[in-house]
Amino acid sequence: MKSVKYLFLLVVLGTVSSISAQNSDNDQFHWLIGNWKGNHNDGVFYESWVRTDNNALVGKAYNVVKSDTLFKEQILIQKIGKFWVYIATIEEGYPVLFTLINSDDTKWTFVNYEHDFPQRIVYHQIDEKKLHVLIESDAQGVNVKEKYLLEKY
Repeated sequence: MKSVKYLFLLVVLGTVSSISAQNSDNDQFHWLIGNWKGNHNDGVFYESWVRTDNNALVGKAYNVVKSDTLFKEQILIQKIGKFWVYIATIEEGYPVLFTLINSDDTKWTFVNYEHDFPQRIVYHQIDEKKLHVLIESDAQGVNVKEKYLLEKY
């Protein structure tokens, strides 16, 4: 089983290495810097990003319902070697790494098919002040999605 996972990782990394999504710096993410919020279910979802250097953006995301923070994670977009990755760490948990497999001027897709939920994180810039985030998985043949429409504030 371990060799199957290793082979899968090699195939993914080999595919990713040929994708033009792996630009040399994080200029493709500059528009993401700042504070974002949007209504989600019964609460408000917040996401904030700052640039740390030319190869990383650090952020945080959390969901507030009434006065309770129900969900909190540290997020990072960083270039590791020649690959851009999205790393999410939920509260006291372990970091989960997603690899950028596709991007253009307004849309970025990060994946980790070994993770239960989410397996895909898609950032889609609607305009300078609007962002659509889709997180989804195909677990046991069932597609599960969460959508967030965020505005810069």
